[in-house]
Amino acid sequence: MRRSIRFLVCAAVVACAPALAGTATAAYNPLLLVAGGSHTLGTGGPVVVGVAQNENDDATAMVKVYPPPGYGVTLGQAPGTQLGSVSGVVKIGALGGRTQDVSGTVKTDNPANYVTNQCAPGVHEAVWVLEFTLLGTPYRAPMFVDRVTTGPEAAYASARIQVCLASAYVDPPQGAPSRASLVIAVFTVRSVFTTPKTRGAYAWNASFVPYTPGTATPNVANTAQSTSFVRLPVRLALKARRQKRGKRTFALLTACVTEAGQTVRGARVILYGGRTIRRAKKVGAGRTNARGCLRTRVRVRTRAMIVFASANIDDRQAPRCQPTIEQRCSNPSIAPVIGVFSNAARVRR
Repeated sequence: MRRSIRFLVCAAVVACAPALAGTATAAYNPLLLVAGGSHTLGTGGPVVVGVAQNENDDATAMVKVYPPPGYGVTLGQAPGTQLGSVSGVVKIGALGGRTQDVSGTVKTDNPANYVTNQCAPGVHEAVWVLEFTLLGTPYRAPMFVDRVTTGPEAAYASARIQVCLASAYVDPPQGAPSRASLVIAVFTVRSVFTTPKTRGAYAWNASFVPYTPGTATPNVANTAQSTSFVRLPVRLALKARRQKRGKRTFALLTACVTEAGQTVRGARVILYGGRTIRRAKKVGAGRTNARGCLRTRVRVRTRAMIVFASANIDDRQAPRCQPTIEQRCSNPSIAPVIGVFSNAARVRR
């Protein structure tokens, strides 16, 4: 999971590269990026949620993240349960805009302690708290979580995750400590989400509200939506065929990657071979072709060789964002896929 967090932070930076190259204007084009630890249908697993924006964008006041319909949502974990971890980058106005890396945990808390909060007043099904240290000072950011079963949000969401951030433009108590503002934040949660049972592309949406620069007043008119697409299931199928050339034996390997039943071009595939799965070593690598497949030949040097493959998918063009929850779309993204493994095959010498 630590590897997933590092990968998603890098992916968020890459996805925001066009915005980072812009000028320091009052723009606001945030990004949502979601990756799942499970790539099969109807299964649980950790989920990685990332949000990012240009360092020069207006500071963010509030974020609402909406998992799409079809995802199962399990809430009610005991207060104090660690669901995962958080990693990110913040911009510190008190230090001239210098950025600082932060890391910490995601823990549950008692929702009864937050009934009078200003961000989302009332009783919520769950409260998740991002806890980390910034310049030696402990920082806690509560997220208010509820399942969505009725109302307009049910058309595009199975749950709502809402968090408010203090203004980076004013000093505490109204503003953020050290006038810190979010640049990148990535958090993981375990034992909460279950993937849908039907094949397809699933749109996670987020609504971002910025502050009016220089104030602690949210600029609702500049609210933006970002969509991150997750395609399920992701499959890597390996076929192996024995080939004799004189006294030498080769394994002809074909590894094919699909997402939601569609072939994937450019997926990075690594092939492994050995006497056993545990003793297997890398024997080849490459990217899938237009048909979603990598074909190669590996010499068989033992009496029998076990072969299998793994795949990562990281370089794809996301579909256009459709403004379903807000009037303005920001950067779309498509979920990176890490560590999909194939079946194993046996080839005799």
